[in-house]
Amino acid sequence: MGQVSTDVEAAGPVLTMPDAPVAFHVMAKPTGAICYLDCEYCFFLSKEMLYPGSRFRMAEELQEIYIRQLLEAHEWAPEVVLAWQGGEPTIMGLDFFRRSIELQQKYAKPGQRMLNTLQTNGTLLTDEWGAFLRSTSSWSGSRSTARARSTTPTGSARAASRRSTA
Repeated sequence: MGQVSTDVEAAGPVLTMPDAPVAFHVMAKPTGAICYLDCEYCFFLSKEMLYPGSRFRMAEELQEIYIRQLLEAHEWAPEVVLAWQGGEPTIMGLDFFRRSIELQQKYAKPGQRMLNTLQTNGTLLTDEWGAFLRSTSSWSGSRSTARARSTTPTGSARAASRRSTA
């Protein structure tokens, strides 16, 4: 079996800024596997059955601990990427993401740049979401993974039915 290299220089650039220190990438799933669509291509929807009885919502206390620890671990990084995915992360609501920005501002080191990414199917995005995303320069690379042709007309009902019987 081959070995995993830990040689930082051999790995190449780690961030988008030249000469940036070593960093790592973590993807947060604040709603776990919860989504209201039942896209055929989604491998994650069935994962909710692994955690019976879970609320599948990141608690405020955990949200603060996660952001604080992530930023502490990137103490010397000039740039930190916070990736939000799911299930469907927008189910958490705008207040969750507003608070995330506030916590990033609270725990970021002076001059440290925050980049947030949001992977969403886009069905809950409204003008209010658009205004929020535009209001801060920390949102980058937001993209929709929605593929309407992959969602059956009864997809939402099937997903809801599967959740209610779990």
